[in-house]
Amino acid sequence: MPTDPTDRLIRLRTRFALLDTNGNGHLQSDDFALLADRVLDSLSADRDSAKAHALTQGCRTFWQGLAAACDRDGDATVTFQEYAAAIHDAAHFDQYGSPYARAVVALADTDDDGQVEQGEFIACMTAIGFAPPQVRQLFAALAGQRGRITTDAWSAAIKDYYVSDSANTPGQLLANQPA
Repeated sequence: MPTDPTDRLIRLRTRFALLDTNGNGHLQSDDFALLADRVLDSLSADRDSAKAHALTQGCRTFWQGLAAACDRDGDATVTFQEYAAAIHDAAHFDQYGSPYARAVVALADTDDDGQVEQGEFIACMTAIGFAPPQVRQLFAALAGQRGRITTDAWSAAIKDYYVSDSANTPGQLLANQPA
C-alpha cells in the first residue's frame, strides 16, 4: 500500500530533527559525535569500553553514509531538503545505520543477556531525543508481557523506523512526537 506523502514527510522531519542533535537546522559530523556522547552519558558508560568505541564508530559510520548519500553540494552538511531527496532504503541502512543500531542496543544491554530492561531503554531513547511518552509506548509494544525487549527486536525496530514507509510499524509511535 502506498504511503501518504504527508506521513512520509512527518517521519522524515522527525528523523532529521533527531539526527540534528545540536539543533542548528542541518546535519554535520558533530551531530553524530554529540549523539554518541548523549547515549553514553545516559547509560553512564565507560568511555574506554569496547561498547563505547562501537557506538562512537557506529555514529561515525552512520554520518558517513548519510553524507555520501545526501550531501549533494559537498559542503559537509546535510540540509533537510538534501535528506528528504535521498533514498532511505534497507540496503543503505544495513551498511551505514546498522552499526549504529547494533551499538546502541548492545550498550543498553548492560548485562549482555540479549535483553534490554525498561530503564535502560528509556534512558537511551530519551537521550537520543525521543519524547518519554512515546518511548514508553514503544517499549510496551516491543516488550509485551515480558517486561524486556530482545536486542534483535529493538535493532529491527530501529531499522524499521529509518527505512519503512509503513505507518504500521512500532517505530511509527516515535514519529508522533508531541508539539
